[in-house]
Amino acid sequence: MFSFTINVYAWEKVPVPDYVDKKTKSPWNFYENFEDGKFRFKYVTNSKDISNSPGKKPYKIKKDLDGNSYLEITVKHKWNKCCRGNFYSERAEIETSKKNAKNKIIWYGFRVRFPKDFQHINDRLLFAQFVNVFNNFKKSPLMGMRLYQLGNKLVIGGDTGGIASKSWNRKEDKIHKVENIYFKNSSNQWILTKYKTRQSDEIHLWKCNIGKNNTYKLPEYCNKLMKQFQSTPPGEWTTYKIGIKNSKKEDGFVKVYKDDELIMDYKGITFNWKGSFKHTYIKFGPYRDSDPLGYAIDKGYPSQTIHYDDIIIVSDKKTLDKYLN
Repeated sequence: MFSFTINVYAWEKVPVPDYVDKKTKSPWNFYENFEDGKFRFKYVTNSKDISNSPGKKPYKIKKDLDGNSYLEITVKHKWNKCCRGNFYSERAEIETSKKNAKNKIIWYGFRVRFPKDFQHINDRLLFAQFVNVFNNFKKSPLMGMRLYQLGNKLVIGGDTGGIASKSWNRKEDKIHKVENIYFKNSSNQWILTKYKTRQSDEIHLWKCNIGKNNTYKLPEYCNKLMKQFQSTPPGEWTTYKIGIKNSKKEDGFVKVYKDDELIMDYKGITFNWKGSFKHTYIKFGPYRDSDPLGYAIDKGYPSQTIHYDDIIIVSDKKTLDKYLN
């Protein structure tokens, strides 16, 4: 039988329960709470593709007044800028080791906090990613968690396939993209207003409210999909749990829970790529587009700091729930 214990001293390798199919178990099984002050992830460093890298300067282990340790990650103007032509990004991310996660089931989770003085930008900001990487990869991660429009738009999801070396295009986006799109209302609630499934354009759920002219003519279906949940105030922790099965078949899935509330539930193909597969990794930390005017006046977007804690990657949700509750 599988016996469960939690190590209170930070890094722990998590045993895989006997009931988990060993053929599909996650290639990572660990828990990290940063309590011993050690870094065990890979960090953004200098490379031929990334200039002006500050090394480990973006990463600090801090303590709250209650004694809890957490990881603080900061991105600033021109820090770790990357990569092609007229496009620049700024980033400060940590990532897991690179693994082959094809046909694997991975459940991962983390706690995240945006400080009270956090300044949102009117642009893209990713704070977590699950990425299947290919040679000359030019597509989105399978699971990107992105904020837009001064933090009032939340987009979760990404690309399930396509030609890996080909940049975004309408044809492939229509076939392979899966996304849930939430907007924050005046009551500080996230409202699901659009979503995208494979083989479809974005479906605007507000069309469900137009009575007899309803596009779907299924009011019950629309009511079920009009999901909403409370936004976490700045300065408070929120918990995300994500389940993914990388599969070329319809048994694949992507599930996302925020504070144990299901906010994305996709079932279907998740790995339908053309290209030379390299590896998979999971990344945490701010990744944003740079201010297009900032490089001309050398000012850019404000610095942004995000807090992370209790990062865990395992093979099943039952084990994830025991660690991250």
